[in-house]
Amino acid sequence: MKKDVDIAVLIMAAGASRRMEGIKQLMPWKSSNFLLETIKTIQNTNAKSLHVVLGSNAEFIATQCSLKEKNIDIIVNSNWENGLGDSIAHGVKVLLKQKPTLDGILICLADQPLLSFEYLNSLIEEFIKHPSKIVATNYDKKVGVPALFPKLLFEELSILKGDFGAKEILNNKSNVIVSLDAADQISDVDTNLEYQNLLNRTNNTINT
Repeated sequence: MKKDVDIAVLIMAAGASRRMEGIKQLMPWKSSNFLLETIKTIQNTNAKSLHVVLGSNAEFIATQCSLKEKNIDIIVNSNWENGLGDSIAHGVKVLLKQKPTLDGILICLADQPLLSFEYLNSLIEEFIKHPSKIVATNYDKKVGVPALFPKLLFEELSILKGDFGAKEILNNKSNVIVSLDAADQISDVDTNLEYQNLLNRTNNTINT
């Protein structure tokens, strides 16, 4: 496969984060918030483009993060309440209209703030070696996102439904998955308690 692969990143940030008090995408982190820091991390990778999928509070989040001023491509899923799978499908369909020659799509979440650009680059490097396989993140006995999907699975991504994200594909394609270990970089934040634990774990280095 060509070394100069065309990888697009979809940052999934469409959910309502109902288990948290406040909008999770805008929770303070480092010098800004979860979403903006995720964007900064991805901008440092070897991916060719990044795209943010918004849904709940889309206009407010875009404004608070000045996404348009930063020339960040925004994809809004008006049916975000149908779940993460629906938002992934919508994002993929819009993305493929913009970039029909993509080699791979890397799906990331906006609530994994410890992930480094070096780790995301390792997913891309592994994808270059195995261009027909999914390169996913190891979660003990299962795999999940961030995960990089090859062209031959774009159609399946585009018809996802429900709130299980890409789990159905990942669970059914174990024979074509390469998994990498992100170690202590995996930290989903779904509740205020988990957020506070994250702050404590990182010595409260948040500029609020």
